[in-house]
Amino acid sequence: MRFLDAVEFLTRVRLRRTPSTLKEVAAAQGWFPLVGLLIGAALLGFDRLAQRALPAASVDVMLVVLLAGVTGGLHLDGLADAADGLLGGRDRPGRLAIMRDPHAGSFAIVAITGVLAMKWAGLAALPASVRFEALLLTPCLARFAMLLTSAAYPYARPEGMGAAFHARAWPVATVAGVATALVAAVALLGAGGLLVVTFAGACAVAAGTLARRAVGGMTGDLYGATVEASEALLLLFIAALANRGWLDAWLLR
Repeated sequence: MRFLDAVEFLTRVRLRRTPSTLKEVAAAQGWFPLVGLLIGAALLGFDRLAQRALPAASVDVMLVVLLAGVTGGLHLDGLADAADGLLGGRDRPGRLAIMRDPHAGSFAIVAITGVLAMKWAGLAALPASVRFEALLLTPCLARFAMLLTSAAYPYARPEGMGAAFHARAWPVATVAGVATALVAAVALLGAGGLLVVTFAGACAVAAGTLARRAVGGMTGDLYGATVEASEALLLLFIAALANRGWLDAWLLR
């Protein structure tokens, strides 16, 4: 089942003995935003339990760690390699070669530290009125952003893990992912959800445009970097809108 392929690829959850093939995972991209919702539900459940015993600042830090742990650091690894390649290479071949190097350089450390700090800052800034919605939506829309980059931007290498994702992203997976993101955002935040979905799309465009200029397109590492950066920016964006009174919960309040 493609949904299970998506769950096992994006999380540490293992439901079957036989691992999915790359083609099976690529065909399951349309489920990625829904898996993001499930990740958000796990964050939400932990948040509700932990806040009964710990101060909010401690819970926020633990949520950042939990989000990394649920995914097994999959996207953080991509962020690290992407930062080293984009910032350390002098030309396209050099950047792509650095991304293939499994060793983490100084740019990788700074990127991971910065993104995790931004997530913590976003969580700390969230008002209680939209905390429920933000925890659910952020992982969903970040994976929606990754799906958009997979569909809209070429793959930078002639072959590789991400090449299969680009080949299978359009049209079914993209349409399904867009529908999931829109329904979830509007159901939880009403008309304001459209703003949040649009911002997630803008994150995808920014990531894809940067990747195309730097290395000619997306790579597997850049897909991961898109997820991590989008999560951090979405939390900050939702917090900023809500604190200005421009965003309110809709369905569940």
